[in-house]
Amino acid sequence: MGKLAEQIHWIDWIGSGPVDLDTDRTCDYINVANYRRGLVLFTDAAGTAGDDWNFTLKEATSATGTGVQDCDIIDEYWLKQAATSLLSTPQFTRFTQTADALVDGNNTSAERVCLLVLDLDFSRMSEGYNFLSATVTLDASGGAQQGAVLLGLYDARYPQTTLLGALS
Repeated sequence: MGKLAEQIHWIDWIGSGPVDLDTDRTCDYINVANYRRGLVLFTDAAGTAGDDWNFTLKEATSATGTGVQDCDIIDEYWLKQAATSLLSTPQFTRFTQTADALVDGNNTSAERVCLLVLDLDFSRMSEGYNFLSATVTLDASGGAQQGAVLLGLYDARYPQTTLLGALS
């Protein structure tokens, strides 16, 4: 089967490394048509109380965001949170919800560091919608809060012909 690193195509989805989330962020539209699944990793540093994050998936029919709408395919996610460091938080907490586009960072996410993991099934996207994006917003504004979003594409539909770049 090969090495996991050779099976997942990682994309720095929100920009180069951690970015300040005080400004609402929109990830690039990525063509996921050649993949069956994706893995999202969102990490967030502790910030200002009340600036709780919201992570929302969006789908579109083009790389420019044509016909953008919520992508209601999140029904399960995993989250680690701690006051200052995830080193002492060995286990993820699994959450379930009715299929939705949103993961709400709850009432204390701003004051904690976190690692959010989403395992996505692209076959559940709307017909004709092959481009995936995400937004990260904060409930309030006023304090610097650093975060990063990675998208890993895996389970290629056509492994022999799938190119390494998914930014087409």
